[in-house]
Amino acid sequence: MASSSACDPPVILSEDDIPGASLAGRNPASLKNAELIFWLRCRGNSLKGQLIKRVDGYLKTGRDKMVVDPDPNGIYSKRKARLSNLSSDATPSTSQVIQANCSCKAGKVGFCNHVLALMFKTCKFSLFDCKNTDDLCEDDDEQPNVACTSQLQKWHKKGRSDKITAEPIMEIAVSKTKLDEIKSGEGVKCLLYDARCNPKNDVEAEMKFKNALKDLNPGMGLSIMAGDDSSINSFVDVKFGSSQVGSFCSYQLAHTEANFAATVDISAVPRGDDVTTELTYPRFPLNSGSDFVSPNRQSESEEALISSLVVDEVMINNIEEATRGQSLSERWKEELKYRLTASKFDLITKKQRNHDKFAADLMHPKEINSRCVQHGLKYEPIALQEYKKKIMFARKTPVKVLKTGFVVCMEMPFLGGSPDGRVIDYGCQNHFGLAEAKCPETKYHVTPLEACQDPSFFCETISGHCKLKRNHAYYTQVQGQMGVSGASLCDFIIYTKKGISVERIAFDATYWSSLKQKLHNYYFTHFIKTAAGEFAKC
Repeated sequence: MASSSACDPPVILSEDDIPGASLAGRNPASLKNAELIFWLRCRGNSLKGQLIKRVDGYLKTGRDKMVVDPDPNGIYSKRKARLSNLSSDATPSTSQVIQANCSCKAGKVGFCNHVLALMFKTCKFSLFDCKNTDDLCEDDDEQPNVACTSQLQKWHKKGRSDKITAEPIMEIAVSKTKLDEIKSGEGVKCLLYDARCNPKNDVEAEMKFKNALKDLNPGMGLSIMAGDDSSINSFVDVKFGSSQVGSFCSYQLAHTEANFAATVDISAVPRGDDVTTELTYPRFPLNSGSDFVSPNRQSESEEALISSLVVDEVMINNIEEATRGQSLSERWKEELKYRLTASKFDLITKKQRNHDKFAADLMHPKEINSRCVQHGLKYEPIALQEYKKKIMFARKTPVKVLKTGFVVCMEMPFLGGSPDGRVIDYGCQNHFGLAEAKCPETKYHVTPLEACQDPSFFCETISGHCKLKRNHAYYTQVQGQMGVSGASLCDFIIYTKKGISVERIAFDATYWSSLKQKLHNYYFTHFIKTAAGEFAKC
């Protein structure tokens, strides 16, 4: 026990008032001598020798809680006896601070935080109409959370705003911080074409140069590459022409990364001579189909609904152009409302009961915002880009990929589909087709071929290629999209972090004939009753 002066009331110190006065659960035998000596001084014991034994004696007798001021000047007692004196004056009308001061050391020179803390507490006391200062004891400033430096790091956890993922070096765009500055020192060069006299590689001259270097220094890198196999067959195509196998450019500038597996099977549709002229994607439908014939014995409301869905070639293409934003387009949602879409064809043909509720769900689908859906929306454009630039171009089978919207079937205007893209293949007998990309979130970290090992996956491995299972809903979707659009082929793309697979699927007229008849029966037997009732209310 200690006091700041003879006239002041006694000050009772505790272990928390003096840093180092508590063992904090530590074993006295593990402490240093200096720590033990200070601990004993806090109990008024200044003897030397047998430190651990004397500390154990205090602990056994319970005298360890009797703390005194170990400082000769009584600094710990004075600090507890005389708290900082705060005062602040403010005008009630404007809350402007007139005067504020604090008696602590920092307050005397104007760097004290006590005044600001007092003003904040006074403000909260007034705003919450507190009757007692204990009313604010549960606030965050009174019960602060654990400091960030005392918590485990959280950078590895999901949910952060920055999604940092690995990507090929050659696809990283490096920009300067100061983009408005005028570039200087670019030199005079032709910007329209390659103005070099002979940009082609002279293999014979290159070999002579390498052999000359080999005579000078056999250990030089170019000398080692001057082998007998330096022929046209030892070169690989890269992003900027061709490069010798084994050189830096052969893998640094490769169309696909070494750890990115790609399988392509486009043999389902015969190839032809490459077309050198530019091709324009034709208007839908791509084939000459028959016009729609409405069934007989329809009610007045059902006939009104069917009449609103009937389209001609001009309307089909206007709808397709206006809905290329797909799920982001309000027009896209309106056109789908009273029609059956290709993504639901398989589910519709297998529906056996609860048709009214099912029809209502088709007209008013719930917005799905799951992780798998967000993953697909994010990576489908990337899949089409990889398919176009890295895969088909690297195989010397270049294609052009165009956006597409909702395509309505002219023969059956109550059917439609939204392919992921329109494809122009310059080397195929049928130049115009569709593209459908799938980016399975659960298989993102494996190659498509490895994903086929899962029996529940929608593809299977046949002859080293991924083949879409013919009994899966995706096959019905692909055939349905080709059926409503008149396309003769569709490239089915599977994209993951580890690889990509492309399978060209040909249009099956027999399959489509059976499918559209089932859809026709379901629409006019079950769906149209619910749809016409809602359409009449509009």
